[in-house]
Amino acid sequence: MIKKVAITLNPTKKNIAEKARSVIKWLQERGVEVLIPDQADIDTFFNELVVPIEKIKKEAELIISLGGDGTLFRSAREFSPAGIPIFGVNVGGLGFLTEVPIDEFKKGLEKILVNNYSVEQRLMLEARIICKKQKVRKFIALNDVVISKSSLPRIVSLRTFVSGKFVTTYSADGLIISTPTGSTAYSLSAGGPVVYPDLKVIILSPICAHTLAVRPLIVSQEEKIKIIPEPPAKEILLTIDGQEGYPVKEGEEIEIRKSPYSAKLIRLNDRSFFKILRAKLGWSGVVYRGGEK
Repeated sequence: MIKKVAITLNPTKKNIAEKARSVIKWLQERGVEVLIPDQADIDTFFNELVVPIEKIKKEAELIISLGGDGTLFRSAREFSPAGIPIFGVNVGGLGFLTEVPIDEFKKGLEKILVNNYSVEQRLMLEARIICKKQKVRKFIALNDVVISKSSLPRIVSLRTFVSGKFVTTYSADGLIISTPTGSTAYSLSAGGPVVYPDLKVIILSPICAHTLAVRPLIVSQEEKIKIIPEPPAKEILLTIDGQEGYPVKEGEEIEIRKSPYSAKLIRLNDRSFFKILRAKLGWSGVVYRGGEK
């Protein structure tokens, strides 16, 4: 049985402190130790539970992500390298990845505490900004890595290679490199395909490409993608999961590959990916009444 759990939360969510208290109290009543990672804007109610993130990485058996998909993305980037599974509890919003809404957290945790769950491993990406063949910065992403102009709405020219082979120079507002998990996010809005989450692929989706001949591209997860911004490559921005932005200076290159870490997401039942798509994207059509879950 799980004995030590960490809760990550989005402090901007409405009534988040009250909802977190309910989860914490329920766990403590069952003898589960609760930890809260040291972060900004944590309610004073949680002070006695707040510990350094490194302690959580060493001791926690489970991460409860209390918020939405964005909260889960942050949790995945922080704790996936430690191999800790994540249980997403949605407190509002669309929520593709969160497993249960807040009003069902007790049912979900009851299953988890008796080991009645499965773990789904999701591909993550590793992005590197490199200058003169020297690694400058390294990041991981669960959803996507986006390369775009940081300020003025001008096109960028991105010379792109896959495992050393030249693909094309994308002249566009930017380029999205996403995992199957991220295929239903920004990539989808840019015209990219919906990709089944079990597939081991990486998707390249240009943003408003300035030629109709350019289309999204899907490659194996084993490929290594290199992107060289062409002059004048000023004010280029690398964005990780839509949450963290890093400037790319002129002369720097970007390399993206499969991360050595995967996000371990807890699943309580065998929900159909297509059922999730219909519910979250509002797909219409003939309703199938054959009992699909």
